[in-house]
Amino acid sequence: MDLITLVTACSLAFDPKVMHALVWQHSGAEPWSVLVNGEVSPRVYANMWQAVEEMRARPSAGGSVRVGLAGLPVKASEIRAALFLPCRNVATAAEEIAKLVDRCKIHPRLNADPTFCAIAVYRGSWERPDTEFAHAVQASVAKGDAPNFDMSDDTEFNSVDVASEVSAQHNAISHEPTIAVDEQQQGWLSALFPAKPKQSDSTSTDTHSDNSSSHDQHSRMQSERHPLTSNPLESRLFVPRSLLEHD
Repeated sequence: MDLITLVTACSLAFDPKVMHALVWQHSGAEPWSVLVNGEVSPRVYANMWQAVEEMRARPSAGGSVRVGLAGLPVKASEIRAALFLPCRNVATAAEEIAKLVDRCKIHPRLNADPTFCAIAVYRGSWERPDTEFAHAVQASVAKGDAPNFDMSDDTEFNSVDVASEVSAQHNAISHEPTIAVDEQQQGWLSALFPAKPKQSDSTSTDTHSDNSSSHDQHSRMQSERHPLTSNPLESRLFVPRSLLEHD
């Protein structure tokens, strides 16, 4: 699979063209890369396991690193292989940037260009936004110079990556939105299918008594019409003693 197809498929929350440029500017589209705090260029590894092993063995001085295609920020002590999965990495970064765009829109000083603001804050912080990186991404989008090429076989977009990305999104969702959705659905169901009015206790009791009396009367009538007879099978198995003595 090529880089553009992967980014487009996984960047559902944010503009894939901007994400493509961001991936190129940050990591050069190297999925097993780690940018250590304070260093200019990411370290590139042969695979994600090697990256995880080295980061855990030699934690960065600043305590934080940026991993994968889109440079997800994470504490070096909490780094794990799943964060490098290409689709999950891009999708999570896109969601974070989309949230930052919404915050930038209401920022008193940074609302002129929310996308530029979001990228700068994502790569830096609210206190120290990385405007140089944001300018580089913006220029790359304008020129359309971010290249496209086939990804290596070990970064192929597959069901394992998709499942991990979906699972991560599910685990990241708080319980509150779920409760809100459940309450909303209950409201819709109540409007579409109103519950039958409950009868009063006295009415319910009377009805139950009437039903019981009717049932008893019906049982007696059935008994009179069809007297209880022995089971045919029992009749064949248990022969009366008188017949045996007669024989």
